[in-house]
Amino acid sequence: MLTVPQIKGFKPKNNPYYKWDVNGERGTGKLAVQITPKGSKQFVFRYFKDGKAKFIQLEKHPECSLSDARKQATAYGALLKKGLDPKEVIAQTEKDKALAKKVEAQKGSIKQLFVSYTAQMEKDGKRTYKAVLSSLEKEVYPYISQDTKAKDVTAHDVIIVLSNMIKRDATTQSNRVRSYLMAAFNYGLKHDNDPANYIDEAKFGLAYNPVAGIPKQKAAERIGEHYLSKTEVKQLLHDLKHEYYRFKMGDNIRNLLQLTLYTGGQRPYELVASKWESVNWEEKTLLITSDISKNKRLHIIPLTESAILVLKEQKLSAGDSDFIFPHRFDLAKHIRPDSLSQAISRYRDNTEIRSFIPRDIRRTCKTLMGELGISKTIRDRLQNHALQDVSSKHYDRYEYLPEKRIALESWEQQLNNTITSNVIALGGK
Repeated sequence: MLTVPQIKGFKPKNNPYYKWDVNGERGTGKLAVQITPKGSKQFVFRYFKDGKAKFIQLEKHPECSLSDARKQATAYGALLKKGLDPKEVIAQTEKDKALAKKVEAQKGSIKQLFVSYTAQMEKDGKRTYKAVLSSLEKEVYPYISQDTKAKDVTAHDVIIVLSNMIKRDATTQSNRVRSYLMAAFNYGLKHDNDPANYIDEAKFGLAYNPVAGIPKQKAAERIGEHYLSKTEVKQLLHDLKHEYYRFKMGDNIRNLLQLTLYTGGQRPYELVASKWESVNWEEKTLLITSDISKNKRLHIIPLTESAILVLKEQKLSAGDSDFIFPHRFDLAKHIRPDSLSQAISRYRDNTEIRSFIPRDIRRTCKTLMGELGISKTIRDRLQNHALQDVSSKHYDRYEYLPEKRIALESWEQQLNNTITSNVIALGGK
């Protein structure tokens, strides 16, 4: 049996030679130290497979102690007793390590996660995908490098992002970013098992959602309550028809605002993204197609005479564009929805009407139509809300066009200040 003093005392010869350790067990291979002509001493393990001798080089002595060399030899001997070839096991282990390293290197970064998530939003027809990606990039990357593996992002990292937003009084927006992050990581958790979502062979390897335990800032979430009074709506319509030049409001925006009001508070984006082919002049309807509708369902809007007049005026302004509200410098595109917000902001600065935003117009129509006696059911259908009852979701495909037309004609009279004093309840209670 080899000893450390023996190994130290072995002298080099003209040719390499071996000195064998003895373990007294057959079929488990042998440990030896090889002495080279230059005097280095290399531990080796020899075993026989199918009658042929095989050698595995271990480490050199004294970097590797005799005790450690024997442990390695014992481990290889155990493999032999199981009928395994140690060299093949070593090769497979190295292969597995290389594969694991490659897989780890391919784990997606948060940048890839954000891009992949918002790309899926686009596929799903979510028109906010660009804004979501922009918000994530703006708020997250200053605190979490875009190259960070998504699986390595912790709850603490996310808290740092959100707390810095709260410190600069962007609490409401911090809730939005939290929601975006929550959705992105939930998407990432499913991504690896979805064959449709591979990006450059990357996987995210997420084990949990780091946002799940982080609460919303409830104090920042206030339900919108503001709406314009009848007097303010009357003033707004008067200004749109007569004073728009004073407020530096172009025809596109002026007509968009009027059409929004006369159609009962439609979503501005759905109007600006609509094309002239969706207008049926004969039937007096406007079709919001499923590709631009928020709930992805077709939505038919009856057009009152006032709405038709607005559209005819807009037709003169639109020129040869396919869009009802074309972009000022590119007729192949529609106007940006934020143009409406900017125009309203300028208008607010030059009027005595209480401050309001585009969303308040939709709420105004919903509220004042209710005061007029139009049922909530018809108001919901007029504004194309996603109705969640089983009947509406799965069975009821009736468009309620006659009922919606009656409601909008009554609403038109209200807007034009010619409604009679008798209020009729429309569409039931």
